[in-house]
Amino acid sequence: MINKIFGMLMLAAAATFAVSCSDDDVDTSMSVIKDSQTPQNDLDKWLYANYVKPYNVELRYRWEDNETSMDYILVPPTYQNAVRMARLLKFICFDAFDEVTGSTRFIHDHFPKLVQLVGNPGWNTNSSMTLGSSEGGYKINLWYVNHLGDMVYEDWVPKDSVLRNRQELNAIFFHTIIHEFGHNFHQKVPYSTEFNQITGNNYLGGMYTSEFENANDPQVQAMGFVTAYASYSADEDFAETFSTYLCSTTEEFQALLDRAGATGKNKIQAKLRIVKDYFLKNWNLDMDALRDAIQKREASIATVDFDDITLK
Repeated sequence: MINKIFGMLMLAAAATFAVSCSDDDVDTSMSVIKDSQTPQNDLDKWLYANYVKPYNVELRYRWEDNETSMDYILVPPTYQNAVRMARLLKFICFDAFDEVTGSTRFIHDHFPKLVQLVGNPGWNTNSSMTLGSSEGGYKINLWYVNHLGDMVYEDWVPKDSVLRNRQELNAIFFHTIIHEFGHNFHQKVPYSTEFNQITGNNYLGGMYTSEFENANDPQVQAMGFVTAYASYSADEDFAETFSTYLCSTTEEFQALLDRAGATGKNKIQAKLRIVKDYFLKNWNLDMDALRDAIQKREASIATVDFDDITLK
């Protein structure tokens, strides 16, 4: 009898729970958790019109375990920060390439087909952060998207302190994006072996450690590298030279050369000439024009509403 009464009570509780759950007003379209029945929201529609149709590029912001690394504790981006990142990537990167190349075709043909957004950075055991990565030229993982704002642990940060700061945007996002994009090209068409020879004896390879990133800029650049990570290998040097140049104003890059001293400056300039010639000859891409287009957009970020996805 006791078991029967207990069973009836459990059934009643389950029924009550089911009713209370069914009464919850949950907007599943705004969820950042992937579900096969999730209806399309405004961002999904905007991404189809502005990423998939013109570029055949998919930007994913909903959480899917098989699209993220199991080596880190990661979280999805918030819906609003996914909106901001989608708008920023198109405005600063895609639109700049479109302007210089004359159509959407360049991004369509060469940019990785999948961009996966992650909310937080990947913290490494040495306290360094992983901000992004590329997988075989097909996919870019872009992390720390919640750094764009509106997170509880960042309430002390003014809302637009990151969103309107071009140096911060470059350091966290666009240097990584353009670096990973740069790898796509040399994986298809190799660059000249002359590039490797300029600082060939100074590449660290397996000896590279993140501690080297703490070396001061003059030391790194005097060796002929635009950044510390460029010293890892010739391929990373190529991608870092490409990205650093495009993400720097004329004044910023000149300051980098000045810090390098005569020897380092000559090496950096020699490698930059090879990278510029490579893109012009093999991809009909003028890096000077592209840098001007990117910098023009970065200079105007204070005037753009990146929370608005009603715009094209």
